Amino acid sequence: MLALLWLVLVSDIFAQQSRFDEANSLLEQNKYRDAIELYKSIADDGYHSGALWLNMAVAYSQIDSLGVSKFYLMKAQTYKETKELANEGLEFVNERFSRRSAVLPPLPWDRFFQHLADRFGLWAITLYAILFLYLGVALIIGSWFRKDFRKLLTKSGYTMIGLAVILFLFAIIINYQQNRYGTGVMVERQGSVFQQPNEQSAVVSIAYEGYTLRVDFAESDGVENWKYVRLENGMFGWISENSLMIF
Repeated sequence: MLALLWLVLVSDIFAQQSRFDEANSLLEQNKYRDAIELYKSIADDGYHSGALWLNMAVAYSQIDSLGVSKFYLMKAQTYKETKELANEGLEFVNERFSRRSAVLPPLPWDRFFQHLADRFGLWAITLYAILFLYLGVALIIGSWFRKDFRKLLTKSGYTMIGLAVILFLFAIIINYQQNRYGTGVMVERQGSVFQQPNEQSAVVSIAYEGYTLRVDFAESDGVENWKYVRLENGMFGWISENSLMIF
């Protein structure tokens, strides 16, 4: 049974690779829309990779869908194997947008936790927290049997436990941020950002193609067809979800 499942999995992987190669061939032949449809079918089947997102970005850039191209470049940026090429692509695409938003620097604590998430990852931080906790408990238990080192072992044990608690808190905050917030890219030429989730309310700002927005899923929950966002210039408001692609 396991051998059969393995054979099915391997054949499926080869089939996806064959479709990917076919899409790449269409891309080389300048058949961009056909290539996009094939890339999308691969993604819809659950096969994701940096190369897939990068090639989709290239295809969309050639049909003048720069906002969509930026979206896929940002997704490709999250993969180590395509991060450098995606960065270069983002520089190129950003230069082609006719309008750019004023950008406020992220808040220090947001920047700190984002750095931790990018550098180590949520699971690594959680694992370190567990290891420090176990080590701290082991040192305290060890102090019961070594009277000559009791003070040192006890102090070291509580220090390890303290570090574990701090790392657990960091992991909770990072997990909360990742679940509450997403990144949206404006893919329409322009769209209004409203004070309330309806077009009759006051317009807070105008977002243009290629703008990057921070999407608040918690605030948007229960409101159909609208997303509550923070623009790069620091302004908040509601925008039609059809104007964005979000990850």
